[in-house]
Amino acid sequence: QRARQMDEVAALLLRMRELEPEVYVNGPLAEEKIRELEAAFGRPMPPSYRAFLARFGGFSIVDNSWSGAYDGKIVGGGGCVWSDTTRGREWCQLPDHYLVVEPDQDGFVCLDFSRTSPDGEHPVIYHMPFRETPFNELGPNYSAYLIGSLRAMVEAWDDGD
Repeated sequence: QRARQMDEVAALLLRMRELEPEVYVNGPLAEEKIRELEAAFGRPMPPSYRAFLARFGGFSIVDNSWSGAYDGKIVGGGGCVWSDTTRGREWCQLPDHYLVVEPDQDGFVCLDFSRTSPDGEHPVIYHMPFRETPFNELGPNYSAYLIGSLRAMVEAWDDGD
């Protein structure tokens, strides 16, 4: 099932590339680097996010970045998951159980490790710093969130040509 989900992500990325040339896929992240991320974060990655890292590493479309690895590294510039998470912690005391998987100018899309479903997945939330209601839930797991996000982007960019 996870392979099918990542195949759908790949198909959506191909369609996006037809609509917008600024689609960059960072490339697969090696298992040892995924374990390095788990050691830094102190928790195992959920299956859907592991599958994303192993297949794509991370990617960006125009100025949106889906955090993972860049050049095989989890630490570095924007788009590196551990750097994005650390920056969120420093900027707004992002809770330790949040892993930033997509930063933007207003907040952070995060995996919420404080809640775990029976299949080992964590919900995806949008953390809005300095707000009374600190988050909105975006999806039950990373695959559902990612596929929904990419479908919406393709739909918004596809003017029917």
